[in-house]
Amino acid sequence: MPSSLPPKTVLLVEDEASFRDVLQMGLAPQGFETVTAAGLAEAREALQARPFDAVVSDLRLKDGSGIELLGWMKDHDLSIPVVIMTAFATTETTVQALNLGAVDFLTKTKNDIQELTKVLKGIFSVSAAVTGPEVKDIGDLVGVGPTIRKIQALVGKVARADTTVLVTGESGTGKEIVARLIHRYSDRAKGPFVPVNCGALPEALLESELFGYEKGAFTGANTTKRGLFEEAEGGVIFLDEIGEIPLPLQVKLLRVLQERTIRRVGANEERAVDARVIGATNRNLQDRAARGQFRQDLYYRLNILHIELPPLRERQEDLPVLVDHFLAKFCRKLNKPVMTLSEEAMAVLRRCRFPGNVRELENLMERCVALNSGGPIGPDLFPDNLLAPAHGGSPLEAASLEIPAGGFDLEAYLGALKGHFMVRALDRADGNKTRAARLLGMSFRAYRYWLQEMGGAGTLSQGLPLPGSFPATEVSESDAKGEIPNDFL
Repeated sequence: MPSSLPPKTVLLVEDEASFRDVLQMGLAPQGFETVTAAGLAEAREALQARPFDAVVSDLRLKDGSGIELLGWMKDHDLSIPVVIMTAFATTETTVQALNLGAVDFLTKTKNDIQELTKVLKGIFSVSAAVTGPEVKDIGDLVGVGPTIRKIQALVGKVARADTTVLVTGESGTGKEIVARLIHRYSDRAKGPFVPVNCGALPEALLESELFGYEKGAFTGANTTKRGLFEEAEGGVIFLDEIGEIPLPLQVKLLRVLQERTIRRVGANEERAVDARVIGATNRNLQDRAARGQFRQDLYYRLNILHIELPPLRERQEDLPVLVDHFLAKFCRKLNKPVMTLSEEAMAVLRRCRFPGNVRELENLMERCVALNSGGPIGPDLFPDNLLAPAHGGSPLEAASLEIPAGGFDLEAYLGALKGHFMVRALDRADGNKTRAARLLGMSFRAYRYWLQEMGGAGTLSQGLPLPGSFPATEVSESDAKGEIPNDFL
C-alpha cells in the first residue's frame, strides 16, 4: 500500500480472544490500523464512535451474529465494506450475508491472514482508484452512496475470481468501465483488454471477427486472420450487447466458454484460447431466454458472476459528486479554470431522469465547460429538453391516454406509436440509423429490422397517434359477458 496514504482502519469483530489477537498481529505489518470488538454490542458502539474503512466480523458471536451486524449497519446507512469470516459456512448464511451487503465470505483456514489481507487490499485498491486522484486513468465509476460503494467493493471481489462475468444495466450506466476495472485489478491485468460491440457488427461478419478465418474460407479471405478471442489471449474479451448475438452463433460461443477452444471459419481443427469473458447487456437475458430469444444454457454459463448497475435516477446521492468529478475532468481537458454549478442548475439536474444515465450527465458537463465563459454554470447552458416542464415524464403524456368510448385497436396504436418514435429518432440522427437506434435503446440490427417491417420511414406517420384514431375491433357477445368463446377451447 502506498506510504503516502494514511493507513486503512479495520474493525475486527471476534469473540475468541486468541484468534482476535492473531488477526490483529497479522494485519498490522500489512499497513492496517485495527480496532477490536469482542461481540455485537461492542461492534455497534465502535461503529457509532468513529469511522472505519472496513469491518471484518466472525459469523457466530456470543451476543449475536455477523448477519445481525450487517442488518444493523444497513438500517443505519453505514456503507462500509464488510468481510464475514466463519468456520461454519453454509449456503444459507453465505447468501444472507451477500444479500445484506457483505463483499466477501471467507472460511477460516490456516491461511486466514494471507487470504484476508488479499481481500482487504483488493477492496481498498479499487476504492482508492475509483475515488482518488487517479480516477481519470481508469474510468468514472464514482459515487459515495451505499449502492455504488457496494458495487465498487464487488468489482474488487469479482476481479480476483478468474471466471465469466455478466454486467447488466441501462445504456450509459458504466458497464464497460466496470469491465475495464475488473481487468485492471485481476491477475490478467498485463494481458490485453479487447472490447467487442456485438450489436454493431453485421451477423455475417460477427463470427469471423470473433473466431478468425483461414485463407480461402470465403470470397475475399486472401489471408489467414486471427479472431478477437485469439487477440485477447491471456487477457479479457469484453462482449458488449451480448444479447444481440444471433442464436446460431450462441451455440459456438457456449462451446468456447465450456471447452476454451475456438474454430476459425474454414478451419478443420480447434485452437485452445485463454481469454476471460465479460459480457454486458441492457436487456433482461433471463426473460429473453424464457421466450426462446436467447439460449438458456448460455445465459446460465454467462451468469456465474453478475454485477447489476443502477440507473442514475436511483443514485441521487451521487449526483453532486459526479457533477464535480466531470467538471474537474473537462476543465483539465479543455485547459479552463475550475468551475462549479449554480444551485439553480443543480436543482434542474435533480429533477431530470437522465435516460442516458451517467454518460448523458458526462456529455452535459462537457458541453457546459466548453460554453461557459466564467462564473458558476447556470441552467442557461443546458439544452432545451432539460428545461422543458415535462422533461421528467413519459413521452406518452403528449397524447390522450383515455380509452375512447367505443374502444380502440391497441395493437395498431402501439405499432403506430413505435413507428412515430423510430422516425423521430431517424430525423434527430440526420438519417444515421446507428445513432437513431442508440437514441431508442435498440441495437442497430433490431432497429433496421423493425424499420423494414414497417415499410420504411417514408410510410410512417409523423404525428403522435391518439387512441381514438384507431377504430374499435368487433366485440363478440361472449367477450362482452366475459366468457371464453368455444372456439378458444
